[in-house]
Amino acid sequence: MSLPARVGADRGVAGCRVSIAGIEARTDRFAPCRARIPLVALVAAALLVGCGDTRPAREPEGSVAFRTGSGAQSDNQTFTIPGPLFRHPGMLSPAHEQAWQSTWVDTDQEHPLLRGATAGMTTGVGFLMIAPMAVTFWPAAVGIMVGSTAMGLLGVTQADSTDVRMSPADRTVIAEATTRLQPDRLFRASMGEALRTRAGGALPVVMWHQAWNVETGTDPLDQARGRGLDGVLDFAVDAIGLAAGEERDTFGIFLQARVRALDTLDGRLRYERVLAYGPGRAVEGLPRAEFHTLEFLAADRGRVFRQVASDAISRVARAMAEDPQLPLAYTPAERK
Repeated sequence: MSLPARVGADRGVAGCRVSIAGIEARTDRFAPCRARIPLVALVAAALLVGCGDTRPAREPEGSVAFRTGSGAQSDNQTFTIPGPLFRHPGMLSPAHEQAWQSTWVDTDQEHPLLRGATAGMTTGVGFLMIAPMAVTFWPAAVGIMVGSTAMGLLGVTQADSTDVRMSPADRTVIAEATTRLQPDRLFRASMGEALRTRAGGALPVVMWHQAWNVETGTDPLDQARGRGLDGVLDFAVDAIGLAAGEERDTFGIFLQARVRALDTLDGRLRYERVLAYGPGRAVEGLPRAEFHTLEFLAADRGRVFRQVASDAISRVARAMAEDPQLPLAYTPAERK
């Protein structure tokens, strides 16, 4: 009597097995689709990441971007020779101001499209390295490389059109503003003003001709001795320009100034100091250099640049005028 029940049970089990087998068979038909999902995801991810930041790498703080001047770059240094202090000093001034030659330093010489393609290919290779399963399926690998390279090209074209780091117009304005600034003359005026208290008044000016000759009477030291001066001071700006700031696409004024002191009796160089100040160049007693975008510095036809540069020159002049090693005696104001 129990046999039909068992037979029914067996038939039910068999039916279940058949049903499960059918479900498994129907499910297996979607296996190729499931296998393609990770590959599609990889390709999509490569396309997105390939369009990453293709802008030039941020330059280290202090890297020179714009420079004008004839002096070679130098570190801060001081040279002195013992001797009596100058009690009747004068200040040398050239008869003709030097012509300033401006130079923009382009650190990234690679073509933008080549840079974008390289960035895209690098991204694709990185994806293949972290997902080696894509290598076994060569269409996915090819898709990743082609997609990342194409999006890298697209990314750099978009970046170049919307993110202009240094526009040609701003460069021209900064170069013209530097010429109008006349850094050498401004530095001499700032040094003369900063030394008024120490020298007891304004320093007598001795004109200096570059092609001087003792026989023609154009020797500045001979002129200084004839005026009763025991020493002359020479103030010059070796270089001035812009250097990379602390943040991306910001710049600050960098300045390299030089002060020399010569003995009029024998022409010896008694003192020389070179001071470099700006981004990445800390000077004791001076605040950190200010950082601005190039667009801001070029505003109002470069007036902002000239103001910021003038402030930097004045700060450097005050610091160099207070140097105790400068062989200049403190003279009462009544002398002048």
